[in-house]
Amino acid sequence: MATHKQSSISKIRHPAQERLRGIGDVFTYDGIYEAVVVSAKDVQKNGRLKVRLANTNSNVNFIEENDPQSYLDITVQWSSPFAGTTNLKDTIATGDPTAPGQEDPDKTFNGTQKSYGMWMVPPDAGNKVLVMFINGDIARGVVIGCMYQSFMNHMVPGIARSKTFTANEGETLEVPVAEYNKASDEADNIDWKTNRDETGQTPTDNVRRPSHTPHFNGLKEQGLEQDKTRGLTSSSARRESPSQVYGILTPGANQFVMDDSDQQLIRLRTKSGAQILLDETNGNVYIINKKGTGWVEIDDSGKIDVWANDSISIRSHKDINLRADRDLNIESGRNINVKTHQTTNNQPSDTTNMLTAVNGAFNLDIAGALNIKTVDATTLTSGKEFYLTATSNNLTSTTGDTNILTSAGNHVESTPAGVIHMNGPTATTASTFDGLSVKVNDEGNLYFTNTLYTRNSDGNRETEKVGTILTRFPTREPFARETFE
Repeated sequence: MATHKQSSISKIRHPAQERLRGIGDVFTYDGIYEAVVVSAKDVQKNGRLKVRLANTNSNVNFIEENDPQSYLDITVQWSSPFAGTTNLKDTIATGDPTAPGQEDPDKTFNGTQKSYGMWMVPPDAGNKVLVMFINGDIARGVVIGCMYQSFMNHMVPGIARSKTFTANEGETLEVPVAEYNKASDEADNIDWKTNRDETGQTPTDNVRRPSHTPHFNGLKEQGLEQDKTRGLTSSSARRESPSQVYGILTPGANQFVMDDSDQQLIRLRTKSGAQILLDETNGNVYIINKKGTGWVEIDDSGKIDVWANDSISIRSHKDINLRADRDLNIESGRNINVKTHQTTNNQPSDTTNMLTAVNGAFNLDIAGALNIKTVDATTLTSGKEFYLTATSNNLTSTTGDTNILTSAGNHVESTPAGVIHMNGPTATTASTFDGLSVKVNDEGNLYFTNTLYTRNSDGNRETEKVGTILTRFPTREPFARETFE
């Protein structure tokens, strides 16, 4: 039987058409062909696609379930740049000899195959793909690539910011956007030769795009909707040509971005904004959760900021070492509680045998003065002896009486070097400690700003000034990132 090779895309043969010809020449499909996805549903869950070769006269963008031209559709295999399983010869079959002490090795991890590779969700119906046929057999089609629709790659891969629709036509508002609507009159403004200007007043392609609502709402919840470093991004395939952006954007708007231009970065982010950002341009590492109720940042100078809407818990099975080579500032909005235990009591059972039984001590070794101020009473209680040693002791009661309780045992007062004066002369007044001062600016106003959950009429977060002894005061986003030295 003669074989006729046919590669012209304008004269592609189809099996259904060949069957109508009866017995005749066998056509082979050599080369790469353009096809349109009709369906991505695969009963085998192997990523197979139902496609229609592009020269058929059918509008596959609006395929209905009972499409009269469905006889033109063919099923092709999905391919991946990297995929596979471990070698079948290493698989253990039922009934194979078992190792000593092991039963049913065919039902164990070591007995079966393991898969690996890259998996991407096949494209939706209406998208164009490139298909080739193994040995020219149209029954053995393989998808070797996908093609973007014209101008439909602005979101990829980072859901980049661009101009969107506002009530005020003259207003420029940049937010994360979806693709422009081809069915809208806005499509008449598309100009593929237009680039973003440096001030951001002209959007890419000279067209406005609808806001990407889920992503933008997530940034607003976090407080990053105006932050062009941690929130908004320019990482779009349409930013420049050739594009310096690499990455993956899923249909559900989860993204992995590597950007070699503008703000150089690696970013892993979910649809609502939970992200890990490695910022090469600014030198920062930044992590934030979905709701913005907790974030961590390490900046280029080595500052580490942590903010939590709830608690921060740290536990070590052994020691925790905390040191500041300059000042160590500790401040509490309520109580500061410090307690030591005996090593064998009131401890998790897996730590009680780490040390011998010792009553934990609280030790302070201070090179300078020890200053303590309380607004209420000061109580010192010792279970055993109470020792006070100083080169000079001064005790002053500024108001009221000074009461010394008689000891249950002997009361001894002695001064080897002199005499004891009970009623004069006037004793030296003890020095007072007025407490630590909060940070203020040159005008004496409170320095640090705290960001609240509530928003003002302009949609920005409400803020308040706070008094604190700290030199840096992390808040929910947007965080001012100020330091008081």
